[in-house]
Amino acid sequence: MHDPEAQADTDQLTVTRSIETTAPLDVVWDTLTNPRWIADWFGTAADFPDGMEPGALGRFSFGEHGDCQVRIEEYAAPSRFGFSWTGPGQQLSETTTTTATFTLERSEDLTRITVVETGFETLGDQAAARAALEDNRQGWTGELDDLVATIARRWSGASVDPAAGTITRTIDLDAPIQQVWDRLTDPVAIERWWGHPADFPDGMAAGSSGTFAHQGETFPIDIITFEAPRRWEFRWGNLGEDSPGPQATDVRFDLAELEGGTRLRVVEIGWMRVDSDRRAEGMQENARGWNHVLDSLRADLAS
Repeated sequence: MHDPEAQADTDQLTVTRSIETTAPLDVVWDTLTNPRWIADWFGTAADFPDGMEPGALGRFSFGEHGDCQVRIEEYAAPSRFGFSWTGPGQQLSETTTTTATFTLERSEDLTRITVVETGFETLGDQAAARAALEDNRQGWTGELDDLVATIARRWSGASVDPAAGTITRTIDLDAPIQQVWDRLTDPVAIERWWGHPADFPDGMAAGSSGTFAHQGETFPIDIITFEAPRRWEFRWGNLGEDSPGPQATDVRFDLAELEGGTRLRVVEIGWMRVDSDRRAEGMQENARGWNHVLDSLRADLAS
């Protein structure tokens, strides 16, 4: 269940909230724990000069509100992340810190993120503890809304337009454009992220042909455009065909440079050429496929 806002338990002096996203576990974990992305959803900057591991010290900056000192308490990828932190301008001590612990769980097609913050009883008398509790309850409501927004900017599933006969997906990758291009188009790398062999006997170039394998059969591939490192377009046929037939669809990858990474957009067109009795099911199946293989590409780039 996705809680609309954080809840405060005034008896136990804890703040709790659970949210859900369809983004895969590795993307959620990276967005939650990578200082680069923390600065996008939690304050304005995150700095951990000694890395992210239990005991590491750092800071969260909240602009004009000041910096909060932080100590990592748990870092167990990709399931648990916890830190103790102070209010702005304070030093870490037993009377200035609370502890926020995140738990990540993957179930079916959802990733569930739960945060529990404890330790408010150390901040002073009951009035001070409850005031801090309410402040942080409001804070976690806004910050976790920002977290899911950052995740959504980094990851979105493939979308199907049945009227146009298109499938589209765009993902942002934390890798330079040349590295993404190399992984995307090298047959050895394709086998890793696609999960099945790719074979292009005459090399990868506009006008060349090859195959992608799947469950003992192959898809025929005719490359239409091959403009490194920006665009790759091909037509692929059905399993068992020698060459793409009249119901083949076209796939185009476009790559664009981002600050610190690459935006990859795939569009599959031509589904209106496919028989209507299998078009809808086929489009949904391929949409799920693009989610899977592009997530695998992301994981391969991160390895």
